[in-house]
Amino acid sequence: MKLKKLLILGLALILAGCGHGFEGEYTEQVGSSLEFLDAFAKVTGTDGKTIVIGPDYIDSNGIRTQYQDIFVRDSGSERYLVLKKDDGAEEAWKIVDDDTLVQGGGLVSITMKRIKKQD
Repeated sequence: MKLKKLLILGLALILAGCGHGFEGEYTEQVGSSLEFLDAFAKVTGTDGKTIVIGPDYIDSNGIRTQYQDIFVRDSGSERYLVLKKDDGAEEAWKIVDDDTLVQGGGLVSITMKRIKKQD
């Protein structure tokens, strides 16, 4: 019985240590398919901001936003990094590749490129 409990505890600790694979430091690039909005985003200085994605948080401009969970969801042929808040609300960022995420996709989108992996 003790061995069974130890195995379950060990498995739980291993799973708790597993992240979503997108932890690290990213730089943001704001863009739009509309030339005016694209130019406006670049002039306002929203380009080049650095954010840090952790196992269950995001740091941006010195402000940490905690999430209940951050995980990867497959939807058809697409993958999304899902940020789940404590109230159950979810925000999904499209995964382009192992180092690129896209938020939005309408008139304006934010592309996040990983510049440093988190250990």
